[in-house]
Amino acid sequence: MSDRPTETRSLAPFFDPQCVAVIGASRNPAKVGGSVLANLLSAGFSGQIVPVNTRAQTVQGLAAVPSVLAIDGPVDLAVITVPAPYVLAALKECVAKRIAGAIVISAGFREIADDGPSREAELRAWLRDQPIRLLGPNCLGWIRPARRLNATFAPGMPLAGRIAFISHSGALAVAILDWSRGRRMGFSLFASLGNQADLTETDLVRAAAADPETGVIAAYLEGVAEGRAFFEALRAAAAVKPVVLLKSGRSAEGARAISSHTGALAGSDRAFEAAVRQAGALRVPSIEELFDVARALESQPLPRGRRLLIMTNGGGLGIVATDAARNAGLAVPALAEEIRGRLRAVLPATAGLANPVDLIGDADAARFNDALHAVASPGVADATLILLTAQAATDSTQVARAIVGATRGWTVPVAAAFVGGARVAPGAVALEEAGIPCYAFPERAVTALAGMATMAERRALICSAPHPPPPEASLAARGALRQTTSRQLGLLDLMPLLAAYGLPVAASRLATRPEEATAAAQAIGFPVALKIVSPDIVHKTDVGGISLGLESAERVREATAVMLARVRQRRPDARITGVLVQAMVPRDRELLLGAVRDAQFGPLVVVGFGGLYVEVLADTAARLAPVTADEARAMLGELKMAPVLGGIRGEAPVDLRALAETISRFSALAAATPELAEVEINPLVAGADGAVAVDARATLTTPSRSHGGCDDPRRS
Repeated sequence: MSDRPTETRSLAPFFDPQCVAVIGASRNPAKVGGSVLANLLSAGFSGQIVPVNTRAQTVQGLAAVPSVLAIDGPVDLAVITVPAPYVLAALKECVAKRIAGAIVISAGFREIADDGPSREAELRAWLRDQPIRLLGPNCLGWIRPARRLNATFAPGMPLAGRIAFISHSGALAVAILDWSRGRRMGFSLFASLGNQADLTETDLVRAAAADPETGVIAAYLEGVAEGRAFFEALRAAAAVKPVVLLKSGRSAEGARAISSHTGALAGSDRAFEAAVRQAGALRVPSIEELFDVARALESQPLPRGRRLLIMTNGGGLGIVATDAARNAGLAVPALAEEIRGRLRAVLPATAGLANPVDLIGDADAARFNDALHAVASPGVADATLILLTAQAATDSTQVARAIVGATRGWTVPVAAAFVGGARVAPGAVALEEAGIPCYAFPERAVTALAGMATMAERRALICSAPHPPPPEASLAARGALRQTTSRQLGLLDLMPLLAAYGLPVAASRLATRPEEATAAAQAIGFPVALKIVSPDIVHKTDVGGISLGLESAERVREATAVMLARVRQRRPDARITGVLVQAMVPRDRELLLGAVRDAQFGPLVVVGFGGLYVEVLADTAARLAPVTADEARAMLGELKMAPVLGGIRGEAPVDLRALAETISRFSALAAATPELAEVEINPLVAGADGAVAVDARATLTTPSRSHGGCDDPRRS
């Protein structure tokens, strides 16, 4: 990642350069410096191209100079291809020439052993105070198709379009370039980030969001530098244009010693997923889906819901698409009688008038046209999928033209799947050229439409309302945390902090002897529960450290003495503080509410069903803290067991408004208390009267981590 702060200085030298210098330009197109120059020439770049070569006066037909300092007039962008040991010297000349942007394609930095890491460290240290912006080193380069600028060593120029593609992998970028040509996919920019000594994914997402030629941002990422900065850039970008991401490496980066259920259920990849969701962007699992969704977003509006209308000339295709839609969370509802009547008037008697609408095998372009006009009423569906398979009389091009004409002006997304080979290929091309995405199979089209629906839902949930500042009472509670000598905290330690944020807690008192426990129980009121208090015991039930439903002073006295003796026998190594005497909370739905401090994204809030089986169920939702009450409601709705909160078999429903407010307050606590590495309420008992914390624990950060961290895991 960049060693200097994330900056917003213009990247105009990359987007619209007037003069490009190739430092290390070679007469041999087979060499990197030669291929970059050859690509600039063959692409038809209209600006000035200046080869820099210390030993040649002419390179590939252009007059060469020995140094950028010898170029007459200003230079906007330098492409550096010299061997790694000479890169820094070349960059210093670029700064002296007042060149604002540089692409360092040269390899030989931290990706290799020996001198590579130290060479890159020197480059980063020098860059901190320099005005130049740098892409790379060790990158494929940069392509701006609309400007006919191909500053890479990859052959060929992609079509101009509205998709900005950002990649951490140069090898993958080369493959995508080749793949995209056969599918007529166009790009507004194509960037390979390399080692990110300066420009990162955050910078390029921000720049693509501001680029008027970009309509959709797509990225392949292998990690994230400066997680919170990336999240803010992603949220700002997704507010103005769709963003689709593929991130590899789902294993937990920045793993920590796990001391809670929350830690076991969270991880760096979970934090990335939460960031994408909250920003209103979409994460996909494959390269194919990345571009399937991007190409649909490039030309189609977002759906307003999940109702899908399917039209087909083959019943089997319709069934396949229906199953795929339901698996993807889309609805395929029956059509209203009015729409069925319109279809009946224009279709043969053997046609299927349900959804899917089956035009039957001999459907020609006119039948597709008539059927599409018949269903062209507001509110019929939120998206339309048109399927075609080659039949004896099928003219795919004419069908495509009919689809384009009939759906012109529709405000819902339209996608197609023309299934077959050479006989349907011309029609698929005609649809793509007209801006209607066409896929080889129904499942891919359905997945793309489902992704669009998910993105639309996320964007609708984004709330920019400011979160309130931490309450004054939290300052004293945080001060007490910093004074504690133990890293492991229990409910009693956390009660002042929980109270400061208005989080309800079951009445609780600490007792060290049976007599104290009896007095505490009488003050609280029967029945009560007893729980062992020890910084060394995480799971109390495992050592017999919980006793419930005690209804008299005598039972409390006896249970306290037995519990203290039993736990000391089973865990002679544990430090026993005493027992917690706590009011019994009525049995109801038990939840876990926790937060962990992710190494890149900061505090991550997790909510799910808790109690004894939390790790077995693993039914949780996560967000970056803080979250609003509306975001908290959305988290609860994601749980597989969400219907349980609504009440089943005569149970009263949970007060979701109060529960969501509790989650929001807890998230504010986690966000404003960097002293906590992990904090967890388990169980949080939720019912018709609200939610109450029954137990809580936390782990304090070590001094070196007390302010969080943004280290890039790819730097090591």
